[in-house]
Amino acid sequence: MKIVCIGGGPAGLYFGMLMKMQNPAHDITIVERNRPYDTFGWGVVFSDATMETMRLWDKETADDIQEAFNHWDDIELRFKGRTIRSGGHGFVGIGRKKLLNILQARCENLGVKLVFETEATNDEDFPDADLIIASDGIFSGVRNKYANIFKPDIVVRPNRYIWLGTHKLYDAFTFDFQKTEHGWFQAHIYKFDENTTTFIVECPEHVWLAHGLDKADQEQSIAFCEKLFADNLQGEKLMTNSRHLRGSAWLAFQRVVADLPKVLTAYQEVRRIETLRLQNAAWNAMEWFEVCDARYCDQLEPEQLMYSMLTRSQRISHENLRLRDKHWLEDYEQWFAKQARAQANGAQPVPPMFSPTPCVR
Repeated sequence: MKIVCIGGGPAGLYFGMLMKMQNPAHDITIVERNRPYDTFGWGVVFSDATMETMRLWDKETADDIQEAFNHWDDIELRFKGRTIRSGGHGFVGIGRKKLLNILQARCENLGVKLVFETEATNDEDFPDADLIIASDGIFSGVRNKYANIFKPDIVVRPNRYIWLGTHKLYDAFTFDFQKTEHGWFQAHIYKFDENTTTFIVECPEHVWLAHGLDKADQEQSIAFCEKLFADNLQGEKLMTNSRHLRGSAWLAFQRVVADLPKVLTAYQEVRRIETLRLQNAAWNAMEWFEVCDARYCDQLEPEQLMYSMLTRSQRISHENLRLRDKHWLEDYEQWFAKQARAQANGAQPVPPMFSPTPCVR
């Protein structure tokens, strides 16, 4: 079977690897418009659970990534002048360029052909291919060409974000919430190599517009973020590697879902449930950050915001938090019971769901 994958990002490379591993007779070519060592963005994050799943399918690649990653267990929240930590969560941070290089080398070792510096936007360039995979990003040329067939369901979300980096190093996955006269911003911060940290700044669109960031160029946006998070950065600078983008570097999250042709129905059915689980968790987490400005930040105490943030995807339950960080959860239960005046006679507080009164300020 001759397979062509348009787009040599992590998804395209990993798909090519797995297809070659499933059947070494497959003739697989990955076509990428950039050079082998070009990449945009900073570091990416995998959970420990993701790494375990990867190890089941491809132990060699998982081991290579594990040797190159930065691992941490703690999540830190900076909110309303307080800093709160919870452990036991397990994340892997790795530079996007390093990840691409690992996947590229693995593809070459397996016999997958890699073609760089080639703009492939037309499936008709590969008339002898049995299967063409369009992994060329959110603005896929192939998907747009056949939109009437794929009928993609594309949802553009309201929050805006900018993907930056810094040389300030952190020892936890850090969330920093800062309020301005127009509303709340949040930073998602994680180290991905020995020198560099990803620093993503996000805010609701109305806050972004009120600050005039839709008219700001990249340097002005960076200066704004440096001032806003100055207490956190402690003199370190923020950096961009997206100067190829014209105008503002602020982006919007998008969700893309498309019906697949019948030839891929079996594959779709096998993966559909797991895909829905991942999409649902990602959707819940995304929506939480979209509404936290209006629903949570002004109303909740730091302890409550930390709990809400940790459980935002609905994949982490109250008792799962106990497995991850028993000490933190017990402290939170004690705090909650005290606020709700629900302290039991014994050593254990009344569980939050049985507290007699709500605990919202």
